[in-house]
This record gives sequence, C-alpha cells and structure tokens, in this order.
Amino acid sequence: MIKATYTLILVIAIVYVLMVTKALLLPFVVALLIWYLVKDIRDFIGRIKFIQEKLPIWLKNLLVFAIIFGVISFVARLLSSSIAQFGLELPAYEASVTILNDFIIEQYKFDAVRYIQRFSGNFDFSQVIQPILNSLSQLLSDGFMIVIYVIFLLLEESTFSTKHRLLFQEESKYQQSKELLQEINESFGNYITIKTFTSFLTAALSYFLMWLFDLDTPLLWATVIFLLNYIPSIGSLIATIFPVLIAVLQHGSLLSGLWILLGVGSIQVLAGNFLEPKLMGNSLNISPLVVIISLVVWGAIWGVLGMVLSVPIMVMLIIVFAKFEATKPIAILLSENGKIGD
Repeated sequence: MIKATYTLILVIAIVYVLMVTKALLLPFVVALLIWYLVKDIRDFIGRIKFIQEKLPIWLKNLLVFAIIFGVISFVARLLSSSIAQFGLELPAYEASVTILNDFIIEQYKFDAVRYIQRFSGNFDFSQVIQPILNSLSQLLSDGFMIVIYVIFLLLEESTFSTKHRLLFQEESKYQQSKELLQEINESFGNYITIKTFTSFLTAALSYFLMWLFDLDTPLLWATVIFLLNYIPSIGSLIATIFPVLIAVLQHGSLLSGLWILLGVGSIQVLAGNFLEPKLMGNSLNISPLVVIISLVVWGAIWGVLGMVLSVPIMVMLIIVFAKFEATKPIAILLSENGKIGD
C-alpha cells in the first residue's frame, strides 16, 4: 500500500513538472526528433560510396542539417504569411457559416448552428482551429531554441560513446545499456523517419490537390496535415476535416467540400493503410488502446504537440520497461500482442 502511494505521488509529481516546464522541454523534444531524423538521413546518404569515402561525419551532419533547416526556414516564412492571410479571411468564413446555416434552415427546416451550440456552447469557428494555429505559431517562435538544441546534440554525439563507456566499470552492465540504447535508437529512429516521410508525402500530394481546387492558404492546411498525421488514429481524420470545411465556406458549396474530402481522404487512406504499414512492418508494437489513452494523457499535458509526440514516447517507454524485470509486466500490458524483446 505504501509502495503504491509513493508511486502515485511520483507520477503526479512527474506530470506536474512536465506541465510546468512545457515551454522548456517541448523545444528540446522537437529538437531530439529532428536529431534522429538528421542521423537517419546522414546514415542513408553515407551509404553512397563517394560520400562515405570523402566526407567526414561532421561534414555529413552539416550537409543534412543545412538541407533540413533550409527547407524548414523556407516553409516557415511561407507559413507565417499563410497564417496572417487566414486571419484576414476568417471573418469571411464566419459570415459564410451564417449564410450556409440560413440556407439549411430554409431548405430543410434545421438550424445546424443552434444544434451544435446545444452541445458545445457558443459556436465560434475561430475556436475550432485556434489550438492548431497556436501550436504552429509556438513552433515558429521556438525555432531558434530548436536549432541551438540540435546543434549541441550533434556536437555531443561525437563524445557520447566515450562517456557512456566510462559510466560502467562492469562489462556486462555496459553491454546491457548499449543494447538498450541501440534498440531505442533503431525503433525510435525508424518510426520518426518513416512517419516523417509518409506525412510529408501525404501533405505534398494534398497541397497539390488543394492548389488545383484553388483553396485558400493551401500551404497552411498542408502543414496542418503534415503535423496531425503524426497523431495516430484520429490525426488524419481531423487533418482532412479542416480543408473540407474551408472549401465549403470559401466556395459556398457542399460539392467543393465533397471533392476535397474524396481527394484528400483517398490520399490519407492510401498512405496510412497501405504505404505506412508496408514500410513500418511490425516494428510498432504498441496496443491501440494504449495509443488512444496516451493521446489523451499527453494531449492534456502538452497540448497538440503532446499528441504528436505521444506514440514515440510510448514506444521508447515500452523498450525501456521491457529491459528490466520489475517493469517488464508494464511493457507487456502496453504492447500490442504481449510479445516483447528480452
């Protein structure tokens, strides 16, 4: 009983610290994900014979780092203008909601806005998307700190193996910790790389489709799709709803929204149900129920970005828990089929 009480107090304390230090920890966690991505891309291009023989590791890091942040900086500038443009167009969308609702009342004698208000209080279209825009704005404002963190992670990487070896006097404990870190690196890096690739491909194809249909601020919605695709199960669904709503409000036609729904929805289904499972295989050994619970928990702690980071965090926890006898039962409960590595 005392042990359970101490455990509960510890969990509450950890959650409290995570919430209080959100502004400091989130940029570091995002930087950690980018560092994993840099490592995987560096290892990939390192297989090219010329690069493998001629370029030292620091130059490979610099090359990949420059490419990634060059792309991010370019997109960030465009995204800032897209967010500003959306803010200017928001009153027109809210007016379109009123017009569409009047049409529905006239044709079908059904007040959609009042029906929504009955369950959600005062209906305000801007409140629906505000959390997403706030998360994007927060990422842009934290960009400098994220860059600094990534640079220092890359610098620390060169000496980490030496420090790691000196931490352990016994060879068996060193090998055990080395295997644990390798497994985390492989699973974590594999998930981040594949998820980033499929999310980027989905966002790029969706952007092209929205551009063809002359949708307002297609880059903003493509970025939303890219980020929300990191959220399993519900992320792709929510990401599809936003451009559909904008299409309806912008063109004042349900048919426009239907075309966007069919186009973006088809891209999401193909990427999420066929491409991603084929690339990822069975490496993501995590229970669907745990995925949903972790979405709620990390969303409550860190907001939208917490939901984005929930699955990578849970994957890492399962790997760590599986390595110790005391926590192995927890890893079995969190896993999809109960089969975990020794």
